[in-house]
Amino acid sequence: MIIAERDASAFIRGYTLIMGEIYGAPPAKHKILEVLTVAREKYMADRSLLDRALSGLTAESVPVPGEVVSAIRGLEVAKWIYLKDTRSHSVFIHPSGQVAYGVLGLTERVRSIIGGSGAIIETGVVRYRGRYVTDGVVSRVAWLGPNYKREFSGVLSHLRSQGLFNV
Repeated sequence: MIIAERDASAFIRGYTLIMGEIYGAPPAKHKILEVLTVAREKYMADRSLLDRALSGLTAESVPVPGEVVSAIRGLEVAKWIYLKDTRSHSVFIHPSGQVAYGVLGLTERVRSIIGGSGAIIETGVVRYRGRYVTDGVVSRVAWLGPNYKREFSGVLSHLRSQGLFNV
């Protein structure tokens, strides 16, 4: 339910460097989630900020792995329906209801981050090293009642049957 520790460390380091550069100041330890959340919002509003951040980091001779950069380019922040966990991943349904993903956490299971499953969560999802992974920054949580869970389970079944569940 989480990616390999080495992969997580590389992603977290690169993501934090880039988002810190987008934010405009090095992230302070006690405010890291605030910095990541604000920088992510800025980046989603203006995707050109990634190239500016990379230029700034390159000028300071700070390398960021290409895989991390590619993952951030594909970052999708949404109010995902986090339906449930399986043995191998967490099930996220896109808010459009048109696609679903098997998502891994970075260092913790998604359930551990928010305290359960069956919720709408605002978070980022990237494709990193061949897997869908959450960026670990959860900014909103709204719990689903049993009727909504049942309804979204039906949506998931439909998406699976149409080949629209991606792992």
